[in-house]
Amino acid sequence: MAVINGMGRWATEGARFQRHNGDGTIPTPSRFLGFANYADLSGVETAAGAAPINFRVDSGPIIAGSVDLALIDDVSHVTVDEAVEALNAAGLSGVTFSKDPATTRLKGSAAGGGRIVQIWSPLAGALDFGQSVRHGGEGLKVLSFFSDELISITMPKDVKDREEIDLESAKGTIKRMIIGATYLGMSPVITLNQKNYDLVEMVQGGKLDRAAGTYNPPKPNESEHPSFWYEIFSAIYGEGSHNMGNVGGYERLLLRNAIGIEGDTPIDTKAWTTYPMQTTCTGYTDENGVTHTAWEEQTLTLEQFDALRVNRISV
Repeated sequence: MAVINGMGRWATEGARFQRHNGDGTIPTPSRFLGFANYADLSGVETAAGAAPINFRVDSGPIIAGSVDLALIDDVSHVTVDEAVEALNAAGLSGVTFSKDPATTRLKGSAAGGGRIVQIWSPLAGALDFGQSVRHGGEGLKVLSFFSDELISITMPKDVKDREEIDLESAKGTIKRMIIGATYLGMSPVITLNQKNYDLVEMVQGGKLDRAAGTYNPPKPNESEHPSFWYEIFSAIYGEGSHNMGNVGGYERLLLRNAIGIEGDTPIDTKAWTTYPMQTTCTGYTDENGVTHTAWEEQTLTLEQFDALRVNRISV
C-alpha cells in the first residue's frame, strides 16, 4: 500500500463514528468489552424471559441471537461469569464470550478477520458494550454519513507554540534555547445538514428515549464524556480540470481517541439550520500499552476504498 503524492482533496466523501470499549480502547472483532462486576438486565427481558442481540463484523451478514435470561438467578444483579454462560448459549455463530483477564470485563471475540465489530440491542446496551450504561446507547454501533449529510469539516490542529528561553548576561549577551512547537492533537468540527440524535447521544451522551422520541442532554454535573473513534474520507484529484466522477483516489483520516459535544444550533429567519459537532482528539493508548498519535493519514486507491464498503457498515 504505497503513498499517493501529487493529489489535492476535494470536499468530503463522508465520515463514520463508533464508541470505544469501556476501558478506552478501540473495539475489534477479537476484543470488544462489556461490563465489569455486575449488570442490571431486568429492563430488557421479554415476556418469555429472553432478550434479542445482534452482531456483525464489517459489512458481513447480521447474526441475530436470543439470550435466555432464565438461566440467570437474579437478572438485576448479573455477574460477568453468568453473562458469559448465557451469551455463549445464545447461538451467535462464530462469537465466543469470556472474562477479560486484564480488565475483568465481559469480553467478546469473533472468529476470522475483520476490522469493525458491532453488537447491539437493548440487552447489548445493558451489558455496557459501547459505554452504554453510563452514557446511553444500545451497544456498539457504527454511524456512517456517506449520503451527502455532511456540509463541512474544519480541522484545526492543537499546537503548543514554540518557546524561546533566554539568559542575558550583565553586558547584554543573549544565550537562547529554542523549544520547537509540538502537536497536542486536533479539534475537528463536523457540520451536518440534518439532526441525528443517535450521533448526538454517541458523541456527548445524555438520555435518548427511543420509544418516547425524547432526548435530554447531559446534566451540568455530568462533565465526563464518552470516548469514540472516527474516520473521515475525502476524494482526491490530480492536476488539471476534472469531472467530479474522475476520482484519483481517497484520503482517509483516522481520529483514534475523541470526545465531543454538540455546537450551537440557532433557529434563524429564512435559513436552514446546520448541526455542528465539536470534537477534541488526543493521543491514544491501546490495550497493549502502546501509544499512538492523535490521528493517522492514509491515501487509498479506488480499489482499496471500495473494499472498505463504507456505505454498508451501518445497521
